Amino acid sequence: MNMRIEKSGFDPEDGFLYYVIFKPSLELGDESVSTRMPVKAAVSVTENGELADVMFELPKQCRSEEALHYIRADKSTNYVEPRVFLVMPGSNGDAAISAAAKLDLDVLGRIVGMEIQWNPEQPPASA
Repeated sequence: MNMRIEKSGFDPEDGFLYYVIFKPSLELGDESVSTRMPVKAAVSVTENGELADVMFELPKQCRSEEALHYIRADKSTNYVEPRVFLVMPGSNGDAAISAAAKLDLDVLGRIVGMEIQWNPEQPPASA
């Protein structure tokens, strides 16, 4: 599994901040990120707040083979146009939530990471 997940501690104002890293050599704060695109994510979390699985719809400009380069390289991801499904092996979700997210792309347009923000103390935004 190439994908890694970083999780911030809980903040009462911001909630949890997760960062899913698709590019194996990417580090948080990496300057190779050139574009951020907002998306909505459906997320399942474990009882201690870890990600169990994630689903999101790709914007049209991110549906190319080049954009999906790092996502397709990971065995725990699946792409069924236009959605990406991520499963964290060994995790079972206890709660399903909707969360704001941002895709990070490099200068070549490849998706290298994804930031997900979720605050369990705030009611979900209506669609």
